[in-house]
Amino acid sequence: MQAAKVIFVLSLTLALACGRRPIGAPNPLEGDDLAKAKDLLTTTLNKLAAGAGPKYEVVNVTSASSQLVAGSLYKFEVELSNGSDNKECTVNIWDRPWLLEKGESTNIKIQCKDEAEVDTTW
Repeated sequence: MQAAKVIFVLSLTLALACGRRPIGAPNPLEGDDLAKAKDLLTTTLNKLAAGAGPKYEVVNVTSASSQLVAGSLYKFEVELSNGSDNKECTVNIWDRPWLLEKGESTNIKIQCKDEAEVDTTW
């Protein structure tokens, strides 16, 4: 058991020293990947608004990352507008396309300052 811990720590240290992120770690998005993530964010917010969810529009994306989990987890720090106010929010989109037939392929969580979290799956 002790040997396994030592091997894990050494491999993690080596991965970090070589500039690689550990498998499954969040990856900051840039360039084309950031543009695709912004499109996903806009599309997901539009689908949320078409249902019973709040209507938000993206004003600015401060940061975005993706992480491979059971699917893809996108995390955004954004400024959203509801038509009258701009709000600083954290948006998480968990995309699991293989669950589309069950109606559980996309989960969105929106947490804006001083507001209740929005948590919807379709």
